[in-house]
Amino acid sequence: MSPFSVALRQLRAEYDVAQGELANRLGLRQSYISQLERGAKLPKDKGLVRKIVQALHLHPQEEASLWQAFQASRKFDFPPSDAPAAAYRYFAKLSDALPRLSSADFNVLSTFLDSVGDDDAMSKVGTSESTPESQAEVPM
Repeated sequence: MSPFSVALRQLRAEYDVAQGELANRLGLRQSYISQLERGAKLPKDKGLVRKIVQALHLHPQEEASLWQAFQASRKFDFPPSDAPAAAYRYFAKLSDALPRLSSADFNVLSTFLDSVGDDDAMSKVGTSESTPESQAEVPM
């Protein structure tokens, strides 16, 4: 499940709102809410998050958590088109390994990524704001 799926299900449960009721408040089908909560679908745009915030009357901290979950759940197009060839190999290996990684493996990866950059730097990958050094060819 995606972080958004977990957050949505948790918020709906905390506010004691049935899927059908939330769907009605949002002008959506109950089946779509179910798909979001199961991770079968990802939210398409920020408008859905805004509607959920309004429909559940979320507190600022809950709203911030939902936005973080939305950001973490978006689809990524990696590597960026201007990435070096080695990046494609690394991402292919990571994609193959993901289903086999344990929670401990994810913690190690997270710790490593935190040590080499912040979330803001990651959002700039593949943009004109990324540094030339970050795009240098890395041997594999």
